[in-house]
Amino acid sequence: MKIVGISQRVDNMTQYNEQRDCLDQRWTAIAHSLGFIAVPLPNLASPVDIINTIKPDAIILSGGNSISSLDESANDISLIRDEFEQELLFHAIENNTPVLGICRGMQLINMFFDGGVQKLSGHVSCRHHIDFVDKKIPLHPREVNSYHNWGICKSKLSKSLISFAVSKDKTVEGFYHKNLRIAGIMWHPERESPFNKDDLNLIKKFLL
Repeated sequence: MKIVGISQRVDNMTQYNEQRDCLDQRWTAIAHSLGFIAVPLPNLASPVDIINTIKPDAIILSGGNSISSLDESANDISLIRDEFEQELLFHAIENNTPVLGICRGMQLINMFFDGGVQKLSGHVSCRHHIDFVDKKIPLHPREVNSYHNWGICKSKLSKSLISFAVSKDKTVEGFYHKNLRIAGIMWHPERESPFNKDDLNLIKKFLL
């Protein structure tokens, strides 16, 4: 089986005086259904050591945690995670390793390629409609889950990225890189029950 490395959120467990790396177990189920073994990536590890030692066939930048530079006062930020994922993305590009960003991961990818992110309303703990606007992603309009305070409007999308899905308010819900094996979606495929077949096919398209 192939290996997919999946980044983890950082949770501060004040009652135990612990800082934990965490990953939704449903990611393991999705990975297995696609023929991958999921390997959670610790935020304190060296990204170059991960790439050189584990040699993942693909990488997923998972959701969770606000990006520190967007709001330093947010109670869910992790500078350690931000730095880890940025370096991980850099080394993945160097090694031509496919990368898929989920929600926060998509935001981080856009910022990595000099795009921007803005505060949104009406995108937290809800479901909304999206349209697929690129012929390379021939999917029907559908409803997706939404858990993000921050998003990407068309004017802030990196010039290196192409939008393939948009919400009704015209914010970007999915993109792929013009030249590299990198893509992002703003919704959480692991939070659908059962998993959506279109989501699984999208992940296959970008990672396999």
